[in-house]
Amino acid sequence: MARGSGKAGWLVGGLGFGVAAGVLLGTLVIAPNMPEGSGPSAGVPTEKLAAAETRADIAEAQAASSDSVVGELAAAAVEGALADRPVLVVRTADAAGEDVAGVEKLLADAAAVPAGTLTLGGEFFSPAGADQLKAIVANTLPAGAQLSEDRLDPGLHAGEALGSALLLNPETGEQQATEDERALLLRALRDAGFLDYEDGTILPAQVIVVVTGDSDGGGDTGLAARNLADFVAALDTRGNGAVLAGRIRTASDTGAVGLLRANPDNGVSTVDSVDRAVGQMAAVLAVREQLAGETGAYGSAESAEAATPAP
Repeated sequence: MARGSGKAGWLVGGLGFGVAAGVLLGTLVIAPNMPEGSGPSAGVPTEKLAAAETRADIAEAQAASSDSVVGELAAAAVEGALADRPVLVVRTADAAGEDVAGVEKLLADAAAVPAGTLTLGGEFFSPAGADQLKAIVANTLPAGAQLSEDRLDPGLHAGEALGSALLLNPETGEQQATEDERALLLRALRDAGFLDYEDGTILPAQVIVVVTGDSDGGGDTGLAARNLADFVAALDTRGNGAVLAGRIRTASDTGAVGLLRANPDNGVSTVDSVDRAVGQMAAVLAVREQLAGETGAYGSAESAEAATPAP
């Protein structure tokens, strides 16, 4: 597995500290507005609350400064890294627009061939849409493509079908589905409200980058996180590779990034801080890593191997 340089790791350490401090100290910062005797900070002296707020402000300011520096250097770090390589972006319903835009900008800086952007609807990974999603996938599967018979999970089957339709054959570089087959599957899913895209913009790609939000997979979102993890892992099996990039909470044990990291043999590269400049750079460099047949886990979470693949 690829690992980032020491300098990159040190830099993201500062970013990770800023994020962690903001999250961990957030309740202390908010607590003074709560009724007396309530909340986790009840009984904490005022001066300690003020000190915690100051530390949180300092940490966030340092993180923002580091982010600014990385943002300025990122374009040069990825320049030309994906020349003539078609890359497709898939965004989930909860992905932040600025995260997606940051990744797409750096893909352009890397000279990747834009293969389009698919936006997945809210029901794509939800239990409510599971049966309909599986039926559409089964009825519009490209010729020659096969779905797993051992596992019938909707996320897995959707990933296998879309991977066959949207990814180039990793051995020959040829498309695995005809243009008509690809259009049939995508239109059926769009008509049912499972995804959206602009006509004429979707091309077969070598690697798919999936950008998601900040769900930790807890509570009602647990099945959606599992379906997302299955979906990305299935995409990876049909082409040169896949990258899943989300915000820090997705790296929890029950988040989609965390679930993929718990099984590193799935071959997917993961990024847990896509809202930060270093995370967006890591997502783009992870595409190059996938094309080289390698994989890695990047970001600020404890489960990350490094801040970013080596530029």
